Amino acid sequence: MIIYFSATGNSKYCAEFLASQTNDKVILLNDMMKNNIHVLDCENCGSLGIIAPTYDMGLAYSVSEFLEGLDFQNVPENCYVYGVFTCGSVCGDCGDTLRKILAKKSLKLKAAFVVVMPDNYVLMFKQKSDAVKNDMLAKADVTLGEIADLVANKREIFKLKGKMPRFVMFLIHKFFIPSQRKVKSFKDNCACCLACLHRCPVQAINRGNSANNGRYINPNVKL
Repeated sequence: MIIYFSATGNSKYCAEFLASQTNDKVILLNDMMKNNIHVLDCENCGSLGIIAPTYDMGLAYSVSEFLEGLDFQNVPENCYVYGVFTCGSVCGDCGDTLRKILAKKSLKLKAAFVVVMPDNYVLMFKQKSDAVKNDMLAKADVTLGEIADLVANKREIFKLKGKMPRFVMFLIHKFFIPSQRKVKSFKDNCACCLACLHRCPVQAINRGNSANNGRYINPNVKL
C-alpha cells in the first residue's frame, strides 16, 4: 500500500511510478482528509509507503497533522514501512518527523528516500526554465527506479539529504511556518500546498510576488 499527499502532482507521480513497479495500490491522503477518514486498514500489507512533499525544510504541515491523528489498523509485524519525500533541493527533517509520528503508533520507519523535483514554492522563488525542469524530472525517474528496487527488496536504508541544524529548524517551526499559514484571504490555517494558486486555470490567485514567478503542475500526471 502507498499513501500519498499531492498538490501539484510531484508526489502523485512518485506514488504512481512506485506502485507500477511494485504492484501496489495507492491511496490519496487528500481524499481521506476531505472525507474525514481517520482509519487506515493495513491488513495483509507487505509494505506501507508514505509519500509527501517537503515544506519549509520539513514534512508538509497537513500531512504531519493528519498522520498524527490517523489510526493505522492491522499492520503486520513484518510490514516494511518507508517514506519518500519530494523536494526542490533538500528534505530537512522530514525523516525525523515521520519516524517520530510512526513511533507513537508503535510503527518503525525502516527506510526513507528523497526525490528532487521541480519546486512549486513561487511565493519566494521563480520557476526554473522548462529545460531545467525537464532535466530534473528525467533524473527523478532514475532515482525512482533505484527506490523501486530498494523497496521491492525491502532494504532498510535511509537515503536523505539536507538535514538542518536543530536551531535552524527551531526558528523555521517557531516563526516562519506560523506566518506562512496565516492567509486571511483564503482561510485561517492554510496548508500552504499552493494547489489553489498553481491549478487556477486563469491564474487569478496570487500571494506576494507569485504573479511574477510562474506556475507549475507536474506534466506527467492528471490532476
